[in-house]
Order: sequence, then C-alpha cells, then structure tokens
Amino acid sequence: MKIGWLHDDIGIVGGAEMSERTLRGNAPEWADIVFCPPNKRPPDDIEAFIIQHCVTYPAKWIEVLKGKPIIKQNRDVWWAGSVVLRRWLLDNADLLLFSSRMQAETYPHVYGDAQPIAIVPPPVNLDWFRAECKPPKERQGAVWVGRADPGKGLHLACDWAYRNSEPLDIYGDMSMRYIDFSEFGGLVTYHGRVPYEALPAIYGRAAKFVFFPIHKEPFGRTVAEAWAAGCELHLAGDIGAWEWIEERPDDVGRGVGMFWQEVEQVLQ
Repeated sequence: MKIGWLHDDIGIVGGAEMSERTLRGNAPEWADIVFCPPNKRPPDDIEAFIIQHCVTYPAKWIEVLKGKPIIKQNRDVWWAGSVVLRRWLLDNADLLLFSSRMQAETYPHVYGDAQPIAIVPPPVNLDWFRAECKPPKERQGAVWVGRADPGKGLHLACDWAYRNSEPLDIYGDMSMRYIDFSEFGGLVTYHGRVPYEALPAIYGRAAKFVFFPIHKEPFGRTVAEAWAAGCELHLAGDIGAWEWIEERPDDVGRGVGMFWQEVEQVLQ
C-alpha cells in the first residue's frame, strides 16, 4: 500500500522528530512510504496518509486528503499552523494517536466522542539504555537532559539542586537558555549538546534523574530512557511516560510495533 507521510522539517530535532524518523524507518513491508513535503502535491496514487507534525502544511491540503484514510499522530499541544487544517483533521481522521492517556484526556483541542483514538508510546530503544546500567556503587550525581524550553522545567531542576546541595549535570540544547549556571558555584554543570548515542552511558552512571516540567508532557522520552538505565527518578508534573512505567512497563519499549499495528488495523 502506498502511504503518504506528512511531517514538518523546521530544523529542530527533538523527541517528536526522533520518533517520526524511527517509525518511518521501520515501516513494514506492506507499507510503501512516500514523504510528502508541504509545498509539493503528492502522487495521485497515494492510498492513505499518515500525518505527524504538520504546522507548515496549509489548509489547501484538505483537498488532497479528502476521501483517503487518515491517521494523525498527536505529540504536543499543536499550537501553531493552520487552524482550518487542524480542525478538519481532528474531525475527520480515521484514527487519532496519542502518546499517553493523560495527553488524550487533557488535549486542548476538541475532538468528537465518536472519533477513534489509540494510545501508543513513542518508539524508544530501551535496550541501549539498559545495557549501560551501572550498579549503585558506581553511580553518582543527578542529570537533567533536554532542550531549555522554559516549559521543560530546567529552572526547577536547578532550584532542586541548589536547595538540596545535589550536584546536577545538564545536557542538551541551551539555545533558549535563561539561567546563569555560573552562579551555582560548580554545583550545576552544563556539558553542552551531546550525540544521542552518548546518552545511555550518561544516564547509566548517574544516580538520579530529575524532571519537573511546567507544561503537560505527553510522554517525555528522557524519563523512559533514564528509567531503563536504572536512574532513581525525581519527577513532578504531568508526565505521560510515568503512566506507562507504572501501569504498563512491558509496553514502554514497544512503540514501533504498537504504532504499525494500529495503522494496519485502519488500513487493511
């Protein structure tokens, strides 16, 4: 089956972008994936569409999508992009996918009670992180990993470190940085951005992982990664990954298979 795949390319690689690449790269043999950029009409023989982030796609895409099976993945609050396209997709998609029950139940945009939904965790290869899990006596300190969006709660993590005199190591994109790390006298250390491949070892030697997001976190891949690597989790706020860890731990790492199973049930 030829499937059109819609996803923004806005120069940022976060959890949503990593998930999109993983899902697209692990499509089953029956799915012939055709990437459809926002400024180019897709081939006429597309049989169905899977839509990830789509804030760069204008409302005229509705005419392209009409009459075809539609699966829409929702990974954030979807605050930008075409209001008209968003409303049409929420009303007409054959399946709306969410990353946690919390996300689906608190989603800021209205979708109908009869609208089919499924809850599927983002794809995370937990084996990479489990392989780097060190015994307690070889672990020390706490880590925070992510992008310095204020909603991710980096300032709260630094406050936690300062209040508790706990060394905290920061890894990630600080292009939006709003904290002066030098005022902590060496207690909080920023290590810069690191390759994703380096994260398992970073988590694996840390005793604690801290994450206090202000905004609702539909999943929070770093939480699942740190959990798999054996960190003691210090969390606060609404975090979808914790829902999976508490209630369905065996499914946390099954995101790829669960995604394509839901898609197959709609399309075949």
